[in-house]
Amino acid sequence: MRALLNLPIIVVILLLVEQVNAHEPLFGLGPHTIYQYGYALETEFEQSDAGMLNRLELLYGITADWAVTASLPYAYTGNNRGVNKIVLRTKYRFFRHDKIGASKQLAVHAGFSLPIQNLKGSKYVFAGLSYGYESRRHYFFSGIRYRFNGWERTLKRGNIILTDVAYGIRPWLLEYLQPDPVFLLELNTQWQNRSINNGKTLKSTGGYVVSLSPGLLFSYRNIMLKAGIKIPIINGLNGGQKMPGKEYIIGIEFHFPPIF
Repeated sequence: MRALLNLPIIVVILLLVEQVNAHEPLFGLGPHTIYQYGYALETEFEQSDAGMLNRLELLYGITADWAVTASLPYAYTGNNRGVNKIVLRTKYRFFRHDKIGASKQLAVHAGFSLPIQNLKGSKYVFAGLSYGYESRRHYFFSGIRYRFNGWERTLKRGNIILTDVAYGIRPWLLEYLQPDPVFLLELNTQWQNRSINNGKTLKSTGGYVVSLSPGLLFSYRNIMLKAGIKIPIINGLNGGQKMPGKEYIIGIEFHFPPIF
């Protein structure tokens, strides 16, 4: 009888273990989803040349392989301070192969932004593909995205291709009830077309940037802390553009089992 009474608790713990152990890149794509009807809350702060941004995100699992995310980015600096858009994303994991101590997965991604506040926010649509391998100690991720930028009045920013490769390692093989750090190292590339303003191509826009991004994922039960820095190392930017500055991310994520 005691075992039956403890069964719901055991199920919740197993659900949380599966999701929190599903680590993903900080600056790239990963294929992991959340369990069916489960949800997660995340707040993330980003600092870059564009200023400081805080993202508040809600993730929901429609099925074990299909998840949707709503994101509200709040800009603290720049011309469009406050929340000027909502971003909706979806991820579908179409392949998963598990073996003892390891898992391989593939997923497709898509999303778009909806400007608010008199349509001042940027408009874009993106689609992507990601692969992930995860074992008890080692992680490997790769992904590619294409982002189509919409018009902002007379300005059309160049479309973007993003690629990411990441390796992670868990130095200590710890259990669920112990704090669990995972260290990541990512290689991120961005190619962007030139922008157009008032029908004219802007020569000093577009090009490519390659960045190296170390990061840390620190999980404890159903909570994960994340922090990382993207460091540009190579660029082929057009015109007189300068190498972009470093980009910083710090965030916290909470995972919850289904309410009903």
